[in-house]
Amino acid sequence: MPTATRIDLPRPAIIAALGVLVLAVTFLITKPGDDSASISTPASSAQTTGTTATGTNTSTTATSTTSKPAKPAQPAVEAGQGLPSDVARALNRGQVVVLFFYEPAASDDQATRAAVRAVRQGAGGSPAVRLFQDVVARISDYRRLVGSLGISQSPALVVIDRDRKAELLQGYLDSGTIRQTVRDAL
Repeated sequence: MPTATRIDLPRPAIIAALGVLVLAVTFLITKPGDDSASISTPASSAQTTGTTATGTNTSTTATSTTSKPAKPAQPAVEAGQGLPSDVARALNRGQVVVLFFYEPAASDDQATRAAVRAVRQGAGGSPAVRLFQDVVARISDYRRLVGSLGISQSPALVVIDRDRKAELLQGYLDSGTIRQTVRDAL
């Protein structure tokens, strides 16, 4: 009675085949594609969601038309507890507001503060942008603006654009990053 011969694969071939299988499975699992985290919008409309400087969530939908609807005026911001009067005045004037919070003794904060100073001097006092700096210990004086942003470290830079949408940058920042963020807000 004939016996069937067994085919033995060399060990390196088996390991290579398993490696290819593991890579294929990893690629399929981590591949960006049609999952709930990706956003695809049709060409005729775009939807954005953001946080306003007063801490409320907004959602707007813009459709492509030939005429642009008039932009409604922003309501006046009242200065008071949690919002200094100079900052409220700048927001009411439609200026881009930059808030910089730092810890005086930290080296990253000192370096970022020097970059903020360089941007301020390079801007030549642009009337469209107002820069405010304060220590982290007084961040509660600005809580109406930054309360919902979740600032968790210093230095922290908050840029509030003319539509009163806030962008938070944390950690060391160089002058180029600060300039670009402010330019984007204009």
